[in-house]
Amino acid sequence: MNRTDNQSLWDAKRFIREYAKMGNLIKSYGNKSFDDISWANQIRIKRLAAVLRAFLEMKGVEEQPLRLIDSTIGGYWDNEELFKNSSLSDTDHARLMALVKDAMNDDNRYRSIMQVVEQRNACYDQEGMHGFLLRNRMQMFGILLKFRLRTEELLSHFDGIMAALPGGYLACHAVKGLYFSDLRENNDKVDEMLAILLGEKFKKSFSEEELQNDYGFPHETDGELIEWECDNM
Repeated sequence: MNRTDNQSLWDAKRFIREYAKMGNLIKSYGNKSFDDISWANQIRIKRLAAVLRAFLEMKGVEEQPLRLIDSTIGGYWDNEELFKNSSLSDTDHARLMALVKDAMNDDNRYRSIMQVVEQRNACYDQEGMHGFLLRNRMQMFGILLKFRLRTEELLSHFDGIMAALPGGYLACHAVKGLYFSDLRENNDKVDEMLAILLGEKFKKSFSEEELQNDYGFPHETDGELIEWECDNM
């Protein structure tokens, strides 16, 4: 594959990061018409659908991008087929557990939870244990993703404030100074966990040129989307 700069590459972590910006909008539209979404957000959603098709090895243009995205990763706890068909390697599982243990910052609690896993392992046969681990993976993904969408809402909380008195600006920047730095850093860690949980099918990266040629990735640039929003909002 021909590779360009990182800005034009899409991997699982970038897919999660971009989905976090659009996930609440995608879920809010449900069965509504795609045409009711603003043009700029239509393009962003089509991008996500194209990247998802690339990971799932489905060449062509997605005709129902909202449905594809929401049915594949938006269900939180009912995307069993995705996880069944995208296994998690032992190496990636070890990396995931290291990230979780570090994030918990509580060795005793971590050990007590892992003891439950070991106890289940002793009780289940191989097929039963496989199902138990699959359900654990699905629930872990669902909880992390749901909270990740909430944190994205917090980060965009002040986006709509066009003007404020000095006290208002001070309040906004005080909140950003207190919360946003750690929030962005921690979101990055959660994005890595989510990318790992997606499994082997998502351990690939694609250039935008590849995505445009084979998976229907839109040709519009970020600059064009921002310009359209400035003219139409």
